[in-house]
Amino acid sequence: MTISTHTAIGAAIGFAVGNPILGFIIGFTSHFILDTIPHGDSKISDNLRVHKKKKGAFTYGTIDGVVAIYIILLLTPISKETSELAFSAAIAGSILPDLLVGLHDLTKSKFLKPINDLHFFFHDFFVKKHGDIKLPTALLGQVVLIAIIMTQI
Repeated sequence: MTISTHTAIGAAIGFAVGNPILGFIIGFTSHFILDTIPHGDSKISDNLRVHKKKKGAFTYGTIDGVVAIYIILLLTPISKETSELAFSAAIAGSILPDLLVGLHDLTKSKFLKPINDLHFFFHDFFVKKHGDIKLPTALLGQVVLIAIIMTQI
C-alpha cells in the first residue's frame, strides 16, 4: 500500500477510536493487515530491496510522502470530539512499519531485521501464492479508497 493509503486509514482510525494509545496500536496493526492485500508494488519493493532502479523508487516514494502530508493537513481534526493526539498517534502507528523497513534497508540493523521480516511476511503473503495485480489498477483503487475516507471523516 502507499504511505498515503496507510495515512488515510490511520486518520480514520484516529477519528473513530479517539484514544492515542489504542489508535497507535490499531494503526500499527492495520498496516500489516492491509499489506496482505495484493497492491501492485511487489516489483517496486523487490527493486528497493536489491537497490535497483533507485530513481523510480525514490520518485514514487517522494510523491507518495508529499500526498500523505497533504492528507494529514486536510484531515487534521477540527472537531472538538476527536483528539488531535489520537489522530496523530493512529497515523504514526499506521506508517511506522514502512519507516522501520526503510531504516532497516539503510542501516542493515540487526535490531530492525525482525520487523523487516514481519513486514515482508505480511506484504508478500498472498502475492507469493497468487501473484500481484497491476500497479496502475492498485493505485486507482487506493485513490478511490482515500477519496471515500476523506469524504467520510
